[in-house]
Amino acid sequence: VAFHVHYNRLPVLVHCSHGWDRTSQVPALAQLLLDPHYRTIEGFSTLVEKDFLSFGHPFHTRCGHGEGRNEQGGDEGQLAPIFLQFVDCVFQLVNQFPDYFEFGPRYLLLLSEHIYSCRFGTLLCDCEREREVVAAIRQRTYCVWEYLESVPGLANPTYDGKASGEAGALLMPLPMLLRNVTLWTDRYCMYGAKATVPCVPPTSGRYPPRNTVTCPVMEQPVALHTMRQADDRLRRALDDV
Repeated sequence: VAFHVHYNRLPVLVHCSHGWDRTSQVPALAQLLLDPHYRTIEGFSTLVEKDFLSFGHPFHTRCGHGEGRNEQGGDEGQLAPIFLQFVDCVFQLVNQFPDYFEFGPRYLLLLSEHIYSCRFGTLLCDCEREREVVAAIRQRTYCVWEYLESVPGLANPTYDGKASGEAGALLMPLPMLLRNVTLWTDRYCMYGAKATVPCVPPTSGRYPPRNTVTCPVMEQPVALHTMRQADDRLRRALDDV
């Protein structure tokens, strides 16, 4: 979409099966690539408000806010992480081209957390009418954009607004972009076990193994086990059973 708009000067019509999922995702990402304003903090919030909130993306239906499993009235077939997928795509761009974005990965991480937290009314309900008339969200809840602006350290210190404005469209070769797509570990592995490195005491009196580090806490040297060693131990334990 961004290629045809920028290079071929062609209008592009985007429409998915439902009309408010990829129809919001694709144009929003294209505008993020084409217009440096949307790569600023203020511009990004405007982009989401315009192409997701005002356009009618059903946050409640897609995220299942406030509904338990098999709860009456809930439809699990309608659940889909559409907006989270969009934020993940933005993360991939920020991760590969950080100098072109005023916000950093932590900004996107906090935003992704509050998609499901229901703490802010900005990302609740299915349409503007439900937010403004039925639920009166604006009068009863806080705005997620105001919260993100109040959190220190979310701005990207390496952002070069002048260079980004002069560059204009951010259009890279597609193979290069796809080749550098990576797992967003801070988001999807947020609650996973953190890797630890066993260590040996400095007074052990002998040279520690290659896969250990020195630590004044432990009393015995512990070497890191390889995956093959772990598999062998598991196989022996199963044979014993």
